[in-house]
Amino acid sequence: MGIRPEIVTSSLVFLLCTQCGGNSSTGGGPTPLSNGGVGGTGGTSLAAGGNYSSGGVTATSGGAPPAMGGNVGFGGTTPLGTGGTLASGGTIGGGGTIGMGGTIDTGGTSGMGGAGGTMTSSGGASGAPGDCGTRTTMRGKTMRTLMVNGTARTYIAYLPQSANPTTPVPLVYIFHGATQTGADMWTITGYNTVADKEGIAAVYLDGQGTSSATGTGNLAPWNVTDGPELCGLGTLVSNANPIDFPFVDAVLADIKNDQCIDSSHVYATGFSMGGYFTHHIACDRKDFRAAAPHSGGTMADLSSCKTGHVPIIIFHGQSDPLINAACDDPTLTPQSGFPASATLWAKKNGCMNTYQTIPEMGTTSGDNGNCYLYDGCPADGQVEVCTFAGMPHAWAGAAQCPGCIGSGAGYASATQLEWDFFKKYAW
Repeated sequence: MGIRPEIVTSSLVFLLCTQCGGNSSTGGGPTPLSNGGVGGTGGTSLAAGGNYSSGGVTATSGGAPPAMGGNVGFGGTTPLGTGGTLASGGTIGGGGTIGMGGTIDTGGTSGMGGAGGTMTSSGGASGAPGDCGTRTTMRGKTMRTLMVNGTARTYIAYLPQSANPTTPVPLVYIFHGATQTGADMWTITGYNTVADKEGIAAVYLDGQGTSSATGTGNLAPWNVTDGPELCGLGTLVSNANPIDFPFVDAVLADIKNDQCIDSSHVYATGFSMGGYFTHHIACDRKDFRAAAPHSGGTMADLSSCKTGHVPIIIFHGQSDPLINAACDDPTLTPQSGFPASATLWAKKNGCMNTYQTIPEMGTTSGDNGNCYLYDGCPADGQVEVCTFAGMPHAWAGAAQCPGCIGSGAGYASATQLEWDFFKKYAW
């Protein structure tokens, strides 16, 4: 989540976050809560009435959303965006989408200027099966805008200049906490460095009511309420609008225009409310290979999950004042009715209820942690949880942690630990 103010009730003391100038981790600034989202079955509205479905974009104007998994529609007439001109014959050719203030591209989108990067209005999938990496102007760090069910959603994409656009690469989704932004997670995680070193793509999504371009945060950025009650504060700041899963789909469709993606190596990580959302993705999204929630919480049980075995590595500071570490940590006394998420995932994946303890020394004396690697897990369902003594509501190893409570500096890097886990257990 991220965090700041305190609210006290007769039966519960908890912290909520508000946006109040700056992203400092100390002294009254906002701190986000993490969360997970529930996808709707509806399509994502494009400019001029076209509709997005998980898996493609319709080319028809004003039509109803296609069924989940629909493909690109060919030959449908589409009204222009502001100042745009029609591609040949007045129709979208090969799955292109309307670029605001530009022309309709074939198999891509046209861009418009955006603060701090290149801003696009897009959401279209590549034109034909296997058609990807055809847009060449969106490398490096870019700020993007998509229309999802009539709502403008933003995200930051990072594509290494060295990556061959037509060679499929792994993709990591990164989700922020309450009152944070995708730009904050760029600073916190340093995944752009991993991307350059490992040749992967990284996307930093902005939650609902959030913008990296303006620095605007929101207390309830993700929809994570799905069935059983959530451990910790996630239910209190869950966004009721179920458009986050369609947004996830739209981001994938958009990024494929710039870079072919290895669909067997798509991963999710997130902090606080973004950690809740990451748990939620691992529970309900079969297209993600593995997950790494940090300082979040999960449901009271995972029996309603739609996924099979999911490799998962979980992180939490043992001195977290916002989300009780017992929501994730099996070594602590659990909250009533909420087994630790590591215990739940081990059971779901078919692991034993025992684990090996692996010390994780930080870079500062005394900043130590332990990772607990569960025994007997299937090859496609390893479970691990890493906890850090004395660490508050912060990302482990982050030199800067805007929107956090306290600091994760000096601890072992959660970013490096989770990427190593993905490569070893989810490749």
